[in-house]
Amino acid sequence: MATADNPPREPSAYRPTFHFTQRFHDRYEDDRPPRHLDDEIVATCITDGAVTKADPGTVWFRATFGGVTYRLVVDVNVGEVVTGYPISINTEAARDSGRWTSEQIEDIREFIATDPRSDGSR
Repeated sequence: MATADNPPREPSAYRPTFHFTQRFHDRYEDDRPPRHLDDEIVATCITDGAVTKADPGTVWFRATFGGVTYRLVVDVNVGEVVTGYPISINTEAARDSGRWTSEQIEDIREFIATDPRSDGSR
């Protein structure tokens, strides 16, 4: 049985919540900048990311992509991806990586700066 102490590391073990699908690939309308969350980020966070037990049923998967660190929040009790978002950015590494456009880097920086869950790293 899957638990927060031993979460499945296979992306197919999880289905997205409605909240998550609204934010995936920046498909939502509000005043927040895009998160630039994609399939690679989701899959890699689950398969290879660092795992933190947030509470008895929730884990955070964390991985870095071209200088941008993402957190994926998963409810292992029901097998759902709840949300995902960038939590820190090394702007120089992001620019040097070639993965992100200048506009994406600025979006991510703004998202982190205005998100109360992130640590505010720039």
